[in-house]
Amino acid sequence: MKEFWVDARAWKKEVVTAALESGADTIVAEESGKVRALGRVRVVAPDGDLAIGRDVWEVRIAGKESEENAAQLAKSGYVIVSAEDWTVIPLENLVAQSDRIIAAVHDAGEAELALQVLEKGVAGVLLQTGDPKRVKETGAVVHRGQE
Repeated sequence: MKEFWVDARAWKKEVVTAALESGADTIVAEESGKVRALGRVRVVAPDGDLAIGRDVWEVRIAGKESEENAAQLAKSGYVIVSAEDWTVIPLENLVAQSDRIIAAVHDAGEAELALQVLEKGVAGVLLQTGDPKRVKETGAVVHRGQE
């Protein structure tokens, strides 16, 4: 089952509401209180169910060294990977090594690509957007692949 995460660190209540309505598994936030006031969902925050730097790591893929770092970190938790200029090759390399890779995406198209890498796909996607419509579109793509 692929995971649908939504980045709500730039707080917008409408985005979190759309995420909850779209079946998001996890919300990444600065603090869990605002998210928990809206619904029951796993929260990545310093005071959340998971925390960046303890259970979840963020790695910007800039070359082989950062790719190897992401693969190493994935041995102990989820790794959110992003890149300035995504090429499928680094993502394929990471997916081949771990089932804890969460790809940072900005829309449904990027999510679909990440979920299909090496036929197996990433463990999930972290949608980074301020647009509730994109949240709903991306949630539909993630859940469509599970039917």
